Amino acid sequence: MIKPFIACVVVPASLVTAHALAGTVTNLALGAPVSLVSGSPSGAALSTLTDGIFRPAGTQWQNGTVWWSGTSTMLEIGLGGPVEVAGAVVQADNNDTYRMWYRDLGTGTFLELWTIGAVGGAGMRTRPNATNDGEVFFFPSSVVTDAIRIAAIGGDSSYSLSEVQVWGAVPGPGAIGFALVAGLASRRCRREA
Repeated sequence: MIKPFIACVVVPASLVTAHALAGTVTNLALGAPVSLVSGSPSGAALSTLTDGIFRPAGTQWQNGTVWWSGTSTMLEIGLGGPVEVAGAVVQADNNDTYRMWYRDLGTGTFLELWTIGAVGGAGMRTRPNATNDGEVFFFPSSVVTDAIRIAAIGGDSSYSLSEVQVWGAVPGPGAIGFALVAGLASRRCRREA
């Protein structure tokens, strides 16, 4: 039996990024809806996580934050449709580790995007730079997605978040289609090769 020829196209992330980020890079999560995937957080309203406001550095972990115990709590930020995510800023309790995932639009599964490590100091601290809320952690390559998830994965079992920012741009229709087709083609090539 003859297998059909399938052209495999490798698309560098920088090509999609350059096209999509030619416009203004913004906080795509600003004002975005935050929903509970699992667990039971306490404290401030989930909407405060995307309001653009950081707590003062060193703020006590339960003061004006969304907080919880254990690692069962997971939150999701809806981005309102496909966007290109290039980086993030997170303010969380200093001595804990968190993880951020993005939804793969081709499969619907959530894939790891950033492991957010513990930092020095006490209370609420911003990552990647505990002394500069404006510094963005840029991922090795951007992703096109419509949702981000975040959860605690380790630490002292007392966790809190006060701000989650996702930086990038809304790509033009051609860039989204190109990224999705390229991603599906590369998956198909791997499966049928």
